[in-house]
Amino acid sequence: MGREKMKNGARTGGLLLPPSVGYSFSVLSSLYKNNKVSLQYYPRMAAIGLINVINKPFRAYERYFINRRFKSVKLENDPVFILGHWRSGTTFLHNLLCSSPDMGYVTTFQSVFPDTLFNKAGNFIFETFMRLFIPATRKGDNVKLSPDYPQEEEFALGSNVPLSYYYFWMFPDKTQYFYERYVRFQGVPEKQLEQWKEEYLLQIKKAVANTGGKYFLSKNPPHTARIKTLLEMFPDAKFIHIHRNPVIVFLSTLHFFKTMLPNLQLQKIPHRKLENLIFSVYKQMMSTYLLEKELIPGKNLVEVAFSDLEYDPMSTIRNIYKRLNIDGFDKSEPSINEYIESKKGYKKNIHTITRKRLERILAEWDFAMKEWNYDIPDNVEIIK
Repeated sequence: MGREKMKNGARTGGLLLPPSVGYSFSVLSSLYKNNKVSLQYYPRMAAIGLINVINKPFRAYERYFINRRFKSVKLENDPVFILGHWRSGTTFLHNLLCSSPDMGYVTTFQSVFPDTLFNKAGNFIFETFMRLFIPATRKGDNVKLSPDYPQEEEFALGSNVPLSYYYFWMFPDKTQYFYERYVRFQGVPEKQLEQWKEEYLLQIKKAVANTGGKYFLSKNPPHTARIKTLLEMFPDAKFIHIHRNPVIVFLSTLHFFKTMLPNLQLQKIPHRKLENLIFSVYKQMMSTYLLEKELIPGKNLVEVAFSDLEYDPMSTIRNIYKRLNIDGFDKSEPSINEYIESKKGYKKNIHTITRKRLERILAEWDFAMKEWNYDIPDNVEIIK
């Protein structure tokens, strides 16, 4: 269903709401109880609650009568996980690979309404709602949006089991807490973590059934620091890590958060704290990746530079297929090439950086600059 619609785009609109509109009522209530909502966002909270209540009977029906059908379904292959910091080119790589008919993936609709996916009436109502109201492009980076386009499954993973790093979009002031607890699973009871794994497996099976394909392809940046947990679930999983110049990553992340947060947040956060969180989360995430990637068998990991993907996407994708021993490249090449052609003329954001910020990046993220042999980019303007 989703693959046929990937070229259509979304209708022009302007309404973005947090994915909690599709959460279970117990998870939503717990989030409101344990996190402070700023007064100015009460109308947004009310809108979320209204949609959530309308969706409740459809959500309950799918969980009780449809989801059980997937318990006995066996995955044909272990998943393929795209890892990397948010602004490292993960979306471009994901969309390229999802062009292949062999790849199944979580759609944007599933990420928001994971339990209204196969309920025909609910699917029609809420997919129509999304098509009418979500913007045609994402404000942070001009990426096209549509209910059928590939999306990160992290949004869906917090819908029924209260473990999702993306709660930070609503409550950014607790980003560090969410990272420690929901990315690194510190202090999470083993029983709850097992429930999270079961929910994740369910969402993977539903995604493959919805979009087809032999492989489930994940693009979920929090997984970059969850390799150990993923290998416990899928010992023979394949991993693609994409990296990008840390200076560009910082500037792109700051711009992205500043443009996207106003549409999704339910609490205020000082600008300085947001910037500090970008520094700390990147350092923690990439340090953990460099440690845990040693757990991956060499034949199951390939590292890709965004600059190579950008310069010659087809050769880069061909190499990924070869290195990870994924079959079907020849069959997938025409659709991948069609996607590449559709992206020509894409407008990238232009960046400048202050000398002070640059010096901080070079000091705190020096380990990443050295790991992947990066220097200060020539196309970034340094200002006072």
